[in-house]
Amino acid sequence: MIEDVYEPLARYRDEFRQKLSELAREKFRELTERSGVDVEANRALVGEIKALQKRADAASTRKTCFGCLMALGFVGAVAAAAYAMLASGIENSTRGLCILGLVAGAVLGFAMIGPFRAAAELLDRLKEKISSKKAAAWRQMEPLNSLYTWDIPVKLIEATVPRLVFDPYFTADRLESLHRQFGWDDSFNDDKSIIFAQSGEINGNPFVFGHYLDMDWGEKTYYGEKKISWTEWEERWESGSDGKSHLVRRQVTKYETLVASVTKPIPVYSEQKLLIYGNDAAPNLSFSREPSGLTGTEGELWGSIRKKWRLSRLKAYSRNLDDDSNFTLMGNHEFETWFHAKDRDNEVEFRLLFTPVAQVQMMNLMKDTSVGYGDDFAFIKQRKVNVLFSRHLNEATIDTDPSRFRNWDYDAAFAFFVEFNEQYFKDAYFALAPLLSIPLYQQTRTHEEIWKGVVGPRPASFWEHEAIANYHGAGNFKHPASVTQNILKTRVVRRGDGESTVAVTAHGFRGEERVDYEEVHGGDGKWHEVAVPWTEYLPVERTSEMCLSARGTPSDAFRERAAASGESAFRRSILSFLATT
Repeated sequence: MIEDVYEPLARYRDEFRQKLSELAREKFRELTERSGVDVEANRALVGEIKALQKRADAASTRKTCFGCLMALGFVGAVAAAAYAMLASGIENSTRGLCILGLVAGAVLGFAMIGPFRAAAELLDRLKEKISSKKAAAWRQMEPLNSLYTWDIPVKLIEATVPRLVFDPYFTADRLESLHRQFGWDDSFNDDKSIIFAQSGEINGNPFVFGHYLDMDWGEKTYYGEKKISWTEWEERWESGSDGKSHLVRRQVTKYETLVASVTKPIPVYSEQKLLIYGNDAAPNLSFSREPSGLTGTEGELWGSIRKKWRLSRLKAYSRNLDDDSNFTLMGNHEFETWFHAKDRDNEVEFRLLFTPVAQVQMMNLMKDTSVGYGDDFAFIKQRKVNVLFSRHLNEATIDTDPSRFRNWDYDAAFAFFVEFNEQYFKDAYFALAPLLSIPLYQQTRTHEEIWKGVVGPRPASFWEHEAIANYHGAGNFKHPASVTQNILKTRVVRRGDGESTVAVTAHGFRGEERVDYEEVHGGDGKWHEVAVPWTEYLPVERTSEMCLSARGTPSDAFRERAAASGESAFRRSILSFLATT
């Protein structure tokens, strides 16, 4: 029987971290053996490349030095000649120094031409050798580079952590399960485009990591200028030839640059990552909490003051009987202060979920400053759906594109492979850790068998369709007039036998140049209209078609169409191509 993951922080520190690292090294050695790459031959060739690169760096430095001396000599010669010709009334000795400077500069400049050319030619030869040897190194490593797959990082995690299972891709069945059993509402995605999604389950309960592009309206301030001038009579006392002061009145011209501004709406795009998790435990409970900001403040005066202030506010909130809140402060005041879920709406189920064991594990996680990321997560529970946003996850790489592992240097490839998978595991694990800290979530098994009765290929969800479209690149779908990023949305047009045609609609904005005229008061006492150019963003969209095959082995006809398109991609067990561009 597989054990649940209790004490997630300690298990990662004492067991999982080392186990994942060992599995990553073992996996790389296995791939090396399968590839048949001659490691020692690659190391020898890489050594030659690095030696050549050192020589190339030295040649580049010499080329730069000789070039600077050559330029200095010629510039000095020209400057000396120009001074000698343009200066009038200079002494003969000075003119002689100019001539000497001219000769010395010219000699230096011409003397450096040869060494400069020699260094440049050597650098070109070395670059050519490096390029040729790198190409040979790439050929050596190609058998290994071709073995990397999208599922390697998640398979390593599955082998490390019990209860975690990842899907090959986010299927429509998995999404339907989130809808039907747990009440997930897809309106969340209406104005967003999925860049990447990784679904799976914890002991039968579904989760989804999502990376999406969002658009919201922001503001931009535009500026315009207008130069004005006017004349004024100016009076001032001046001393005359008679030694007396006289009041002189004269006309002067004054200048001013008037500046005006207008603020207009502008589409602002941002990327965000999140974790969605469905569980039947505490089905009537909803709450939300934000990072407390208390991690790392233990023993600090300011941290102690903040905690006392937050606790006093919670106590006052708990005693307030004038509102509709059922909030009742629990006995563990430290947990209440840190977790701070004061908007919870079901005290019985909140206590059922956050037992003393769960409170201790959650506190260990939030207080940690050395193993994980501490309290960096927002946690939103809406009945059976849990949504988590983590600062570290938002900065992490969650896609598993195998092309990043490709390298011409075996040792560098090995080091990067291990480092990436260790970091990927840490980021994913600590995004899940708040859920793993709650024993009831792991003890509650779903009663639904989402794969029951499903035969043959499983269709991908629209999340996966959007992710594939974004993988092809929004530039392949956007309207020709679009000048902004694009939100790609999809819908299935045709589906059958594991193959689908999907309509991809790119939503962007064209820019129309406008001019507003703002009145600005000038120093001449008049109002002036200042032109302020700005851009109005108007929506444009374009719909194209994309074909996908989620079959283990696409049909020959589908592969032929994909090859003929020139815009095909094989990604996470799904072959796709652009039907219209």
